[in-house]
Amino acid sequence: MKHLLLTFLILLSTSIFAAETIVIASPYSPSHSGTPAMQKIVVTANQMQKRYNFILEFKPGGEQIIAVKYLDEQPNSRLAIIAPKFVEHSVAGRLKKDDYVPIHALGDACWAMISNTANARQGIGSLQNLRELVVGGVGVGNAAHLTALELGDRYGFEVKYVPFKSNFDALILLISNQGINMVLERVASFQQYREKNPNINVLAMSCPKRHPDLPGIATLAEQGIESPYVFNITVAHQNMPAPKRIEIANILNEATRQVGPQEIFRLSDMTPPMFSNILLSEYYKQRYDFMLKLLKKHQNKIQNN
Repeated sequence: MKHLLLTFLILLSTSIFAAETIVIASPYSPSHSGTPAMQKIVVTANQMQKRYNFILEFKPGGEQIIAVKYLDEQPNSRLAIIAPKFVEHSVAGRLKKDDYVPIHALGDACWAMISNTANARQGIGSLQNLRELVVGGVGVGNAAHLTALELGDRYGFEVKYVPFKSNFDALILLISNQGINMVLERVASFQQYREKNPNINVLAMSCPKRHPDLPGIATLAEQGIESPYVFNITVAHQNMPAPKRIEIANILNEATRQVGPQEIFRLSDMTPPMFSNILLSEYYKQRYDFMLKLLKKHQNKIQNN
């Protein structure tokens, strides 16, 4: 009843205004696995009210900084999606953390750690004889890179990180044995391309819990590796008036609730924290602080990559 009332109030309060365009800048290419769920949320948000017309735009590159800088250009009418790389940019001074306010979260990805150099039966333990692991992803110092560095510390191999516009682009090179040894990507992508290279395997899940399509694959935490999850959080600029930020946040969060956790997971293997009764502010702090901890731990290796 409460959710229905909230939807009614949003519709009532926005019906008399002309729609204002609000651009949500994604740091990924359209092929990114989080895109289908975020697009569904945007469509639902536009259907449930008429005050704002939300548009998802893709601003990949610059190790995810381009999307946030795009927000900075028009802080009153743009939002941006941030991921773990945002933490490193903040630490390095390329972005000011306090300039941005979290208003919505697509949440944690439940992605597979896919490799062509090991086997699923042994899990991450089959990496122990490697001399070097070449990892592909969307930014040096991001979640995939830090995960690989944690594995390197355990098993004594060197890690080389190669940035791409999307994890999917890196996966294509892994499948074709063109120098990439590990990628974090969706289980669906692994299943789609497994036949093209029977040597690729899922060694672990980067996920708070096991993926229902691969229940036999343990998570990294279950295998004793402390690693960050790939999170997606939508932020507004602090210069956007607070009432407007709150109104937009209410719309996006209600749209997310209407789409529902099952559909969001089906589309993108992601779980918004609202469905776990976690406050967005708490979720944001937990993810930021944990990334910061690992960035400090591996600072020299990241700089030397």
